[in-house]
Amino acid sequence: MRNTVIFSWRSSKWFVLSTIAIALFAETFLYGFLVPMLPYMLRVRLHANQAELQELTSLVLAIHGIVSVFSGPIIGHFADKTSSRRLPLLLSLGACIVGTGMVACSTSLAVLFAGRVMQGIAGSSVWIVGLATVADTVGRDDMGKVEGIMMSFLYTGMIGGPFISGLLLEYAGYWLTWFLPLFLLGLDFIARVLMIETRVVETFVHGQETTSKTARDSRPLLASSKTPQACTAEGNFWRIILCDVRVLTALFVSVSTTTIGTSFHATLPIYVQEAFDWGPGKCGSLFACLIMPTLVLSPLAGWLRDRFGVLYPAMGSAVFQAAMLGLLGLAGTDFLPWTTPEASGGVLMTACILAIGAARPFTMNVGPVELSTIVKAYQERIPGIFGPEGGMSRVFSLDDVAASLGTVLGPLIGGFLKENLGFAYMCWTWSESALRPKRCILNPTKAFCVF
Repeated sequence: MRNTVIFSWRSSKWFVLSTIAIALFAETFLYGFLVPMLPYMLRVRLHANQAELQELTSLVLAIHGIVSVFSGPIIGHFADKTSSRRLPLLLSLGACIVGTGMVACSTSLAVLFAGRVMQGIAGSSVWIVGLATVADTVGRDDMGKVEGIMMSFLYTGMIGGPFISGLLLEYAGYWLTWFLPLFLLGLDFIARVLMIETRVVETFVHGQETTSKTARDSRPLLASSKTPQACTAEGNFWRIILCDVRVLTALFVSVSTTTIGTSFHATLPIYVQEAFDWGPGKCGSLFACLIMPTLVLSPLAGWLRDRFGVLYPAMGSAVFQAAMLGLLGLAGTDFLPWTTPEASGGVLMTACILAIGAARPFTMNVGPVELSTIVKAYQERIPGIFGPEGGMSRVFSLDDVAASLGTVLGPLIGGFLKENLGFAYMCWTWSESALRPKRCILNPTKAFCVF
């Protein structure tokens, strides 16, 4: 009885979702944690030239996404072959700890890049397996709200990391700054070890393997139907999913929104130092301005998607972000008298960042919600179509590839535009691209896009 009670809370929905939320927060916290520290690390610890600073910053940030693009499908494939979600999560945490240690102790570019590779593999695994676990735990009707909450933790980590590390680096020093990620990884480790999936509890209590029962229940149905789709779909997951226009639309939205967001990680710290002479502390505060509205509004954005669909919230957000990106490009320039650093350029910069942070939740979460809805619709129509363990990990590996591609394109394109044309032209480029492809109607039966 005692063991049953212990298993009950360790496998409860709230604890499983809390564990995934902590994992997502920790992973993105570490990604953002490095952002304000990179110029210091490259100059002081790796002795890089000032002229190489922007290029190296973009490459160090982009390598995380490059690794995820290639590792994501592999992780998703093997994650769907195992009945346990906890083991991949624990392995990814081990890779994250090793990679973080290498990054913190690096005194050469080779060690720094190797550490980022390890962090990239770990981040890809957490994103894929974590979101698949969330999709397994909640129903379709609540997916938007729960994903909104998960994204709040994700955004808190991504932008809270730069804010905290910027302050700590400025006032506490380099090595004390790295103490916080180690503490966070320890908390993450405890939560992942304690988490037990529902199917494990059912095996302990009822003396049977739930996943085996699911496989037995689904196989006769597929075998008796004798339809070509039912007989061949399990081996053609990628063909089915990649031929679905709804999936392609959701992936495109993930790429475009992530590209714009991550371009700031590579360019904003250097630009505010050049234009306003702001140090790591103020730079970290800017990233906090980007996350605080997102943190508050992500659950609301998820509720609106569940109730009204994604079209109108995403359209309104795209138009608003385009306008704010256009204004952001003026901050710190002499284009107008009130946009100069000596006048109100800093205020304009902060206000635009706050406004963009408020609009981001209505476009950033479209991919995971739509992809999980599409896979669940296939599996409800033809049980076992993607195998006994389902296809959630594989479809979320696609979203991870899309988001990772954005983390590659954002720093590289953003850094190139900022270095060669200026920060203003980079912002105006993103403003134009934010408007172009956003009239999309996505639902479980069709997708229609107007470009």
